[in-house]
Amino acid sequence: MPQRPTRIAPVLVLCVAALLLAVAAPAATAPAATQAGELPEELRSIAGVRFLGQHHLGRRLVVAAGLHTRRPSVLPWRERPQLRRDYLRSDSAAIVSLYRHYGYLDATVGVKLLPGHDPRTAYVEFEIREGALTRVSRVELDGVNHYPVADLRRGLLAQPQRAFDPAFLQLDVTRIRTLYQERGYLVGVDTLSRRGLPDSAHVEVRYGVDEGPEYRVGRIEYIGSPKQIRDRLGRRELLLKPGDLFRMSRLDLSKEHMYSTGLFRQVQVTQLPDTATGTMDLLVRIQPRPARWVDVGVGSGTSDRFRTTAQWGHRNIDTRALGGVLDGELAWYGDGRPHKNGAAATLTEPWLFGVRLLGQAGVFYRNQHDEAYNDQGEDLYTQHAESRGFSFSISRELSRIARMTVLEEDALVYQSYTIDAPRAQVADSTVARLESQTIPRYRSNTLRATLERDTRNDRITPSRGSYQSLVPEFAGGWLKGQSSYRKAAFSSIWYVPYANGWLGAMRTMVGVMGPYGPTPKNFTPDLGLDAQVAHVPRESRFFIGGVNSLRGYGENAVTLNGGLAVALANAELRIPVAGPFGIEIFLDAGNVWDRPEYVRVRDFVLPWQATSTRPGDVRYAYGLGGRLVLPFGPLRVDVARADRPDFPFTKGRHGRDLPFAYQFAIGPSF
Repeated sequence: MPQRPTRIAPVLVLCVAALLLAVAAPAATAPAATQAGELPEELRSIAGVRFLGQHHLGRRLVVAAGLHTRRPSVLPWRERPQLRRDYLRSDSAAIVSLYRHYGYLDATVGVKLLPGHDPRTAYVEFEIREGALTRVSRVELDGVNHYPVADLRRGLLAQPQRAFDPAFLQLDVTRIRTLYQERGYLVGVDTLSRRGLPDSAHVEVRYGVDEGPEYRVGRIEYIGSPKQIRDRLGRRELLLKPGDLFRMSRLDLSKEHMYSTGLFRQVQVTQLPDTATGTMDLLVRIQPRPARWVDVGVGSGTSDRFRTTAQWGHRNIDTRALGGVLDGELAWYGDGRPHKNGAAATLTEPWLFGVRLLGQAGVFYRNQHDEAYNDQGEDLYTQHAESRGFSFSISRELSRIARMTVLEEDALVYQSYTIDAPRAQVADSTVARLESQTIPRYRSNTLRATLERDTRNDRITPSRGSYQSLVPEFAGGWLKGQSSYRKAAFSSIWYVPYANGWLGAMRTMVGVMGPYGPTPKNFTPDLGLDAQVAHVPRESRFFIGGVNSLRGYGENAVTLNGGLAVALANAELRIPVAGPFGIEIFLDAGNVWDRPEYVRVRDFVLPWQATSTRPGDVRYAYGLGGRLVLPFGPLRVDVARADRPDFPFTKGRHGRDLPFAYQFAIGPSF
């Protein structure tokens, strides 16, 4: 019987052929990549980054452009950066922009990818063609009639023979407008830059100024707050009055004064110019803050292991910005003994005698217990001091960055002493002198002046600027009172930011003082003390040591009973690590002397020579610490070390000295 032909075989042949073609198709295209040993770009990581053709700008400046394409980390557990085409394009544009900022207008950047040793990696080469440096040939100012041209030129960034930066044009426009606003003009400025005059390496810059009319202050209207605050407080803080020449700096300073009163949450000023009449109407919108406030805080330090404070205040007692504050403080040692407590009530008048003069008057009560030591550093007795009195101060802003304050304080002080050492170690004559040679009650009248200069950008966590203060102080004499001394202290702080985000901070402080006039008795026992030191109240002497001065040492532990001359220097490098976390590397140096005339040049030994225990030698402490920046200030832990045998090293678990001392603190060291 003949077999019927089947159609399954051709179908199977076609399926097998299609399968072979599907397998062969990618195999035909694969050899190029396989032979090259490479993967597609989006699947490769970066083995390294190179810069070629870089002659006039250092590699550090190019990296400062904020490139996304980066070299892999040397740490083996860090993930290698991926090769991305969009990053290469944006980084090329960033390098070109950086070169144009420095005057290289013809700079171009090309990118080349080279295979790495691993087929999964590639090297990135940025080929930089810098071109010629372009400079400013001349600067022209057109339409300037009411401002000295020479003064206007000095304030411009575009100067002849300076490397040309296209950003100069917009920045100079802002500068010209700001200068004219100080003379009552709201000018319009046009810019024009022409390259090729006299050659392609030079650019001519021209600014066209449309001065317009001179503006004077017209109508001033206050809205958005109670009438009594608008009329009595808002108007007196505004430095511009109707008919005055309109000056933007005076308007900005007025807003700062309004905020400084603490009465206003928001201050907005809308300017309404009238070109026909040449007047500038001002619409001032004010939002007041709640008048009453309460503040409670707790803290801990090397001296006060636990401290709590509480404040209640009122910002506008009599509807004329008279402020009142009631505050109290309690602190204990680490062993639970009370350390100090006090209370105060203060009234503040921002317009004393009808002028811009901040006046404060208050009464206070303080009760403090300080441990006193003999010349061997042994705990001998504790001073109990109770003070009550009143104070009055006036403060005046000399400029935006300078302020002067004068404080007069009168206090009645009661003091007594308790023997801390075992009675067997203290002779009867010592106890007798403790009772007979110390003034149990005295009156202290003090006059203190403070001159400050402050250019810091922030008072809690500054990152640039500086702060200087000079504080002369007088007690007794024509002020009367048993406490009579002269005192002066100067301190200076600088903050220097670096391009990589690091911050350098430095501080120096010096001070001298001395008693004068007849002093019938000592203010503290003269057991091992210099006679001149004993003639000055303990709370008025110089002390250093602690988390904010000479780290590693105890709070106010240098010297143990204070002195009449001090020198302190601090250097610190603050390095951000990740987010709010950072580290600090520091070097502290300082000492306190009994008298200013005891200070010698040989006392200022070098750090590697400060290993002796001579009391006159400058003490050094160095180390590092961790920082956690919080909204109210940094939280710090500092680990310090010194080469002196008398350095208070931390005790270990078995009573042995560890090679360091650690301290906790809240707030910046300075």
